[in-house]
Amino acid sequence: MWDTALKKKYSLRLQLTLILLLFVVGVMGLVYFVQTTFLDDFYKANKMKSLQNVGSSIALLVGDDDFEDEIEHLSMSNEVCVRVVSNDSDLSYTGACTLRGIDNNTINAIAAEVNETENGEKLFDNFRYQRHFMDKPEDVYIFAKMITHDDEMVMVMVSSQITPLNTTISTIKSQYLLILAIIIVTTLILAFAISRYVISPIKQINSESKNLSKGAYDPHSVKTVSLEFDELNNTLEKANEDILKAEKAKKELLGNVSHDLRTPLTMIVGYGEMIRDLPEENTEENINVIIDEAKRLSTLVDDLIDISKIDAIRLELHKEEITVKELLESVYRQYEKYCETQGIELILDCKEDQKIQIDIKRIKQVLYNFINNSLNYNDKEKQKIIIGSERNEDGLRIYVYDNGEGIDKEDLGNIWDRYYKVDKEHKRHHIGSGIGLSLAKQLLEAHGMECGVESLKGEYSKFYFDIKGN
Repeated sequence: MWDTALKKKYSLRLQLTLILLLFVVGVMGLVYFVQTTFLDDFYKANKMKSLQNVGSSIALLVGDDDFEDEIEHLSMSNEVCVRVVSNDSDLSYTGACTLRGIDNNTINAIAAEVNETENGEKLFDNFRYQRHFMDKPEDVYIFAKMITHDDEMVMVMVSSQITPLNTTISTIKSQYLLILAIIIVTTLILAFAISRYVISPIKQINSESKNLSKGAYDPHSVKTVSLEFDELNNTLEKANEDILKAEKAKKELLGNVSHDLRTPLTMIVGYGEMIRDLPEENTEENINVIIDEAKRLSTLVDDLIDISKIDAIRLELHKEEITVKELLESVYRQYEKYCETQGIELILDCKEDQKIQIDIKRIKQVLYNFINNSLNYNDKEKQKIIIGSERNEDGLRIYVYDNGEGIDKEDLGNIWDRYYKVDKEHKRHHIGSGIGLSLAKQLLEAHGMECGVESLKGEYSKFYFDIKGN
């Protein structure tokens, strides 16, 4: 019930105050109940326990030289009356002795009851007797223990009068109300102080986080008071940076995609109109241009669809068994004719016949992205691309190497980011929207594989991914 109530639109300060008050009132209520309800019972139980302990100790001392001194000490220190009697007479008695007023008949009756017990001792609860000088009988607790000393029966008796605790309980109640009032006031002050300490930075973070959607979160305007608030502030600052980065990437994406769409569309429309208006231009070469540009559009759309599927966690992998050699030979054959016509040296370097379980279509898509990237960023006269595999410490590494222009160190950490393009100026031979490598990385992560790149500016680039345990 309280949990539901606190989920309503109450401030954190009020919730904290209510929780502390409920806790304090609950604890104080429990203490009050125990003190006022069971105090008398606890007191009597402790008294009886003390009587038993003293009586047992005295029984062990009977016959000692310092018997009377030791009994007097035990009697005074425990505030009890002690009487030790034999068959004929008292051996000793001491203390504010309520036992002195007990006549022989009563003592004999007590002894008879003690003798009937198995262990020769008995505790008499609320024993009533009347002294000769008192009008009303008294209620006392008596512990009696029967022992044998010098071949005669000796009974040790220890008694204590139970003082009524009504006055004590009444005093406790009065003190309790005062203490409760003080604790409630202290709790309110403490709750206010803690809530002020905790809520102030939360309010600042909440106020500033409203600017997060605009990418205008200012972490320096928040005064944090603990490590947890520092971490929250840093997390929001990082989120703000990511939002700004995403906004910038979206703008670049619109520019990239619009350019990449416009170019093939223009080519398709232009060649289509030319063939329509000039029948003699209906050649295989011109038709192939239209087909190639349509394929470019299809590839771009497929990449965008795959990215959206991964974001929506709807991408399904259909794994099949294939050897590494078969996989790379298939990719090699896909580019062999094209590279030959372009004067590009394409090399297959794979001796591995290891079987692997992968989604063949998706891994080929990764390798196509790597190769297309090598084709787009290689302007050298003698272009060379190597598709290969090699062993490493973790298993098997599949790579695509090119002797192209390489990548700047400052760009190496960003090339896997979505929409990021090393080439910021649109050149016709640099085709792509900046999502190819990002898509490749996500497809590899879906397989549980890690990817990376080695590059030296002006010398080479080597994109790879590792298959562990093979």
